[in-house]
Amino acid sequence: IACCNGAYGGQVSGVCLSQLPSPPTMSPTESGGLDVYYPDYDTAWAEAGCINTHPLPSGRPTYSSQIACCNGAYAGQTSGACLSQLPS
Repeated sequence: IACCNGAYGGQVSGVCLSQLPSPPTMSPTESGGLDVYYPDYDTAWAEAGCINTHPLPSGRPTYSSQIACCNGAYAGQTSGACLSQLPS
């Protein structure tokens, strides 16, 4: 980037920057939660629920909705912690 900025700082076409291994984009970095939910294995099972925060840990099962995740990952949870975290 330093080379492009130094040598081609006024370049309107952006050709220099576009040839970098990871070129900057005009699109903002994704914010908010993921489009999928996964079990929160970092919390004790009786207190855990499903989350959609970045980054998605490797090897976690994913579900299309929070309730699908609760039903799939915490079906036997007697405390009801996962289901209690669902939005009203």
